[in-house]
Amino acid sequence: MRLLNVGDFHWMTGAEQHTANLSLFDIRRKFSHAAVRANDLVVEFSDRAVARSAAPLGLRPLGARAADRRFLQVVDELRPDLILLHFADDISNAALAEARRLSQGVTIADINIDPIWTPKNWKRLSSRKGVADALFVTTAEPSLAEHVGPTAFAAFLPNPVDPAVETGRAFENDAPPFDLLFPATDEEPRDVGSRLLEPALATALLKSDVPGLRLLAPGVGDEPSARGAAYFEALQSARIGWSLSRRSSVPLYASDRMAHFFGWGLAVCLDRRSGFDRFYDPSEAVFYDELADLAAAVRRLIADDARARAMARRGWEKTWSVFHMDRVYAYVLAQLFDEGGARHYEWPCERWS
Repeated sequence: MRLLNVGDFHWMTGAEQHTANLSLFDIRRKFSHAAVRANDLVVEFSDRAVARSAAPLGLRPLGARAADRRFLQVVDELRPDLILLHFADDISNAALAEARRLSQGVTIADINIDPIWTPKNWKRLSSRKGVADALFVTTAEPSLAEHVGPTAFAAFLPNPVDPAVETGRAFENDAPPFDLLFPATDEEPRDVGSRLLEPALATALLKSDVPGLRLLAPGVGDEPSARGAAYFEALQSARIGWSLSRRSSVPLYASDRMAHFFGWGLAVCLDRRSGFDRFYDPSEAVFYDELADLAAAVRRLIADDARARAMARRGWEKTWSVFHMDRVYAYVLAQLFDEGGARHYEWPCERWS
């Protein structure tokens, strides 16, 4: 199969300014990895980089027409069987319609990993309505069907782990310098049990409940964010990872940091309401209802490192058996191309239409 994978692949165009801004854990890269391992031909197209480099003064919105033109040139040469769109905002729906003419029988799927409740993403979810054949979202919400056309469907997409990306084994670290890792990219309030707390306040309250807690919280408060190799080092330097999404009551939604933590071999703490206890039992992850429950669990794991390491290993093993990127890729292909869609996966396989 020939796959055209479209998204921001961080081609160096000068807009990064002080950093390369590499998002090494991005799911679009993981799709490319899995497709190559499946012996599929993959071409990556960075719509934003093309638009930016073609625009006057590097003003990306002015280069959208050039991105369309170059995209269609690639389609014409590759004649892909499948086009995956990852927030490919600089590719117009008109260009996608033309892509169907150039590559007869091509299937087009839109991938969306952002929170479904934000106004920006709510608009983006419907942006390919009537153009894409499928919408895959990292939230198990049947109402996503309203964002697809009459012949298309929406489906759940789990956050995967990839053997080329999540390469650590934190549970093999005999003496990590930190007890708990909690990265956050902003101070937007988040669900912590029944409370809505900014990350800085949430960590302050947790530290007060867990005396002596060695906390690594990149991006929280005045702490610098950890990117690239610095993030790899952060994952390897803690025993426990707190996976705190902006909302915990949305079915099977989580920041992709959850996959990073499990895939890297940390003992992972999750709000019970998110529903991930359908995949992990209490020996494989911590599930809490309120901040006090989380604090008590963290205290227990710090006091019994053998227990913490055993939990981390079991959660790691479960994650790699269920959410391996090659398996998630096979699931997406089954949803798109198999009669009746995908079957026999642990997560919801309905095609909402």
